[in-house]
Amino acid sequence: MSALTPVAARITGLREARGLTRTQLSRLSGVPLRTLEEWEAGRRFPRDVYQIHAVAAALGMSIEDYLGL
Repeated sequence: MSALTPVAARITGLREARGLTRTQLSRLSGVPLRTLEEWEAGRRFPRDVYQIHAVAAALGMSIEDYLGL
């Protein structure tokens, strides 16, 4: 099993720090559960600015903070 990418680890860590499951984050953000699973597994990377914004907002963060900028 390979290690998580820094992006995948960050997404997972932010979600878990807020006590949310992937399903809960999916419902709050409107981003499909499968997409979140793919991001957290490191198989896909967030590219859609609308999805990135939706997840950041659901986590109560700015896009800059969410992306670590």
